[in-house]
Amino acid sequence: MHAGARAVVAHAAVALALAALTTAPASGKVLVGARVSDHVTVGQKQIPLPAGEWTVAGIAAQPFDMPAIGAFGTIENMVLTRTAGDRIVAVVEINTNAIPVNDGWGRTRSCERGSQFILVTRYRSGWDLSCLFVQATPSGAAEGPPAWRAMRGTAAEGLPDTWLTAGFRMSDRQDLVDVRYHFDPSLLTGGTVAGTWDADAVRNDPRKLHAAEALTIWAMGFDGRIERGIRNQLHGEAASMPTEAHFRSETPQVDGKLLALDRLHAAGSLTTAEYVVQQRRALAEIPAVIENPGGLPLAMQKNISFRVFGSTVDYALAFIVTLSNPLSTYITASIVAIHSVIFVLNDNYWEDRFARQSTRDANRLIDFAYIGATEVSDGR
Repeated sequence: MHAGARAVVAHAAVALALAALTTAPASGKVLVGARVSDHVTVGQKQIPLPAGEWTVAGIAAQPFDMPAIGAFGTIENMVLTRTAGDRIVAVVEINTNAIPVNDGWGRTRSCERGSQFILVTRYRSGWDLSCLFVQATPSGAAEGPPAWRAMRGTAAEGLPDTWLTAGFRMSDRQDLVDVRYHFDPSLLTGGTVAGTWDADAVRNDPRKLHAAEALTIWAMGFDGRIERGIRNQLHGEAASMPTEAHFRSETPQVDGKLLALDRLHAAGSLTTAEYVVQQRRALAEIPAVIENPGGLPLAMQKNISFRVFGSTVDYALAFIVTLSNPLSTYITASIVAIHSVIFVLNDNYWEDRFARQSTRDANRLIDFAYIGATEVSDGR
């Protein structure tokens, strides 16, 4: 081969190698600077991405240590960004374990009632948890996770003061996915909106309220992808950005299942008869969505219900014996007070006993450093 030709080939090979370092498929190992789309694999779990091209801006490990968890390898932390011109308009913040554990990942402070615009708990048991929340996140309130700190110095000028965040926490007995999608509010308001993003400000400003509602609708439809990703069942079909298309249906989980059935039928994996039967079943499903209502603890609600009926019986029996209204009332009130305390203590004891039979530390709090977070749990 001519020397000049060999030089051209060598130059092309080097160019391809450099391109491979900066552009990697979402299913393979990626490096800082890689451009990914559809989903990215972190800790052997697929993390879905809104449609478009995302840049891996930081990769690090979270400083986390809890002996009760056992060997978890490391908490892998990745931050991806999406830009418009010289501005960062969206950030994806990912935390997940590298090695499966045996006794679950407890709970997170973000899935407890706080300053969120919305908090939805789909399910929660000793080991399993699935919740989503939408909130405002200050961009510079704290140092944040290691991957965020690694990229922030070079991007500080292009960051909004506040993000609108859709967060998802999903865990089972072995694995954990904690992912937060941060969006520049101007993407959802159509332009800059002055002022704060606390709950009162959002309620009193139609543009802010619309933005929060739009992101909530998007999150309700997007969370099914988080669940499929932890099982490595994502196959393209990236969801649109919240600004481009919302999940307008009141049952986005059912809609997603219907679309999946359509694809299986078109591919020949389901016969027409099977497709029709499963389609009818999907339409009849009621999504298991439980919004955290707050209020009285369950044990107290059960106690009140029990005492309403029990007190009536106690009074009737006391009156039959004493034939005295005041004395029967006194006896009934004493029984109610004593039994109420015993009922609550007994109920809490058995709930705790059953929880400990399914997992030793169902109530432990496990959080990491997050963008905008001002405190990190100590793992208890």
